[in-house]
Amino acid sequence: MREDVQLAPLKVEQAGDILRWMNGPEVYHNVGVRREPSFEATIEWIRKSSNDESISASAVMLGGRHVGNVVLDRIDHYLLSARLSVYIGETAERRSGVGTTAVFLKLAEGFDQLALHKVWLVVRCGNSDAVACYARLGFQTEGVLRDEFWHNGLRESVYYMGLLRDEFARYRVPRGAGTTI
Repeated sequence: MREDVQLAPLKVEQAGDILRWMNGPEVYHNVGVRREPSFEATIEWIRKSSNDESISASAVMLGGRHVGNVVLDRIDHYLLSARLSVYIGETAERRSGVGTTAVFLKLAEGFDQLALHKVWLVVRCGNSDAVACYARLGFQTEGVLRDEFWHNGLRESVYYMGLLRDEFARYRVPRGAGTTI
């Protein structure tokens, strides 16, 4: 786990970063953007996420710099479940453990503070780096949703992956313990 990664509340002032990342091809295609990103829609989403009990959105901070976002949404307070999504917008910070650490921190928040029982996600089958990251954190593939995603003009299947609270507990490593997930 990286010691220099922190989660912080999303702020309207970060809308410019988010819009820039959403307009970049790697983030745009991997998150499944359905309409053209705009500054106004980005601000609206940040405001909505801070007032909606079904969303817990965080800025991923690296040494005080906003480098991405990690979100639990579709929070179901009856089933105690939520969907996870993450992206590291700053290209230089990808594949460096920042995303894995951010996901770990958000999972800890979800299981500890929100008392979730399960966190689930969908990930493109072709996104092998993300699939490997989620598997390292304990997510299990629960199924394949065929032709579920539109990516670069083609349909692509996605894995539906889930992680239960007691499974996550097995992967917990205190920060600073020198162990990398």
